[in-house]
Amino acid sequence: MRGADETSGSLFSYVDLEDRIPARHPLRKIRQVVNDALASLDDEFDRLYVDFGRPSIPPERLIRASLIQILFSIRSERQLIEQMQYNLLFRWFVGLGIDDAVWVPTVFSKNRDRLLTTEMSRKVMAAILAHREVAPLLSDDHFSVDGTLIKVSTAA
Repeated sequence: MRGADETSGSLFSYVDLEDRIPARHPLRKIRQVVNDALASLDDEFDRLYVDFGRPSIPPERLIRASLIQILFSIRSERQLIEQMQYNLLFRWFVGLGIDDAVWVPTVFSKNRDRLLTTEMSRKVMAAILAHREVAPLLSDDHFSVDGTLIKVSTAA
């Protein structure tokens, strides 16, 4: 029997984003490492923000969103914000729920620039590189070079 092509248009969803991401997805480990590193910088983040005024985008979400942009080679903040509207993997990694509003691109850029132009960007990177699961992957003993040569012939 042929199934009906109907749009459900359901009002509520009871599926957790956590259940949508495969257990062995590589971003799970990256997210764990990043979250541990960001948690170690919690006091540093507190010192950057005042106790009054309009709440900013949480710095942890700014950093995770910037990592998504880097990891998936997204060319601009505008494209990143657009993709976060519909990409459940990106929402999960950043820490947004299905119903959470995504930021306006200019607000995102302004908050990110304010955060990452401070010494904080170095501290975040240092915390990630010092993580117990990342440290064994780093070494000064050797390096790799891709020696691929593509020969191009030109017709005369």
